[in-house]
Amino acid sequence: MATPLDDLAGRCHRNYAEAFWQFLRGSPGARRQDPPGGLLVRCDLRFPISNVAFHWDPERPLAEFLAAADTFFAPNWPWRIISTAPDSEDAARLAKSHGLRPAPRDPGLRLDPIPQGPPTPGPLTVRVVTTDAEFADFGSVWCSAFRLPPWILPVALPRVPPDDPERRAVNRCLVGYADGRPVACAAVTVTEGVAGLSSIGTVPTARGRGFGTAITAHALAVGESAGATVAYLAASRMGYPVYERMGFRRTADYPTWQTPFGLFRMLRGVRSARRLARVATGRP
Repeated sequence: MATPLDDLAGRCHRNYAEAFWQFLRGSPGARRQDPPGGLLVRCDLRFPISNVAFHWDPERPLAEFLAAADTFFAPNWPWRIISTAPDSEDAARLAKSHGLRPAPRDPGLRLDPIPQGPPTPGPLTVRVVTTDAEFADFGSVWCSAFRLPPWILPVALPRVPPDDPERRAVNRCLVGYADGRPVACAAVTVTEGVAGLSSIGTVPTARGRGFGTAITAHALAVGESAGATVAYLAASRMGYPVYERMGFRRTADYPTWQTPFGLFRMLRGVRSARRLARVATGRP
């Protein structure tokens, strides 16, 4: 009988966490721990979104998992937990006892199976990133689409994540061009037959022209060519209707809690990130 750790839902949850790690592992201080039923990842960026405890096994008590996370993350270090545990009063009470507060959540969407055939036609020329110039284009779109300052790129995403044979992960970044300029980006991590899609974005000036749909379709084709039969992603509010029209269906909802992150902590995190960026680029 399938268990929460070997059925399709379990493979999708693990892919979601593994994809996060694959793109974080190039950041300064990146490290991970693999407790039963989950994954803990952190780096030197002092933001809750960069330091995450993924909990996916309902048979692993949330209290026990939170205790492991407390030990893994440094005292006063900002972090969040993304869980498949029921969004119950008990879970909320547990999170609060560890100093965590409710945070925005993204639904998990699955496309099963990946449609056969070529990518959806679109007014884009899409390339899998293989050169420094293409990666620079990917980075410029990534920062613009997600409203990130360009100086954060050498710290948050210093390079295209290479494949990870130890964890049987295949990683690809894609960039889409229109009218000779980069306007869309996407990333794919394939594990256990699941293509995890992430970093799907379009620069604000190019939205509403079908570029998000087109580059998502290309990312699906890339994932399928790497052995995936199912696709999975965590959808933002903006992306949700695009994916729904493509056939993705909501199969998960992740209760999320994080350490309080007010203005003081945010400014502290930005100062720390700027120092890391200066070190990464060799600037004084």
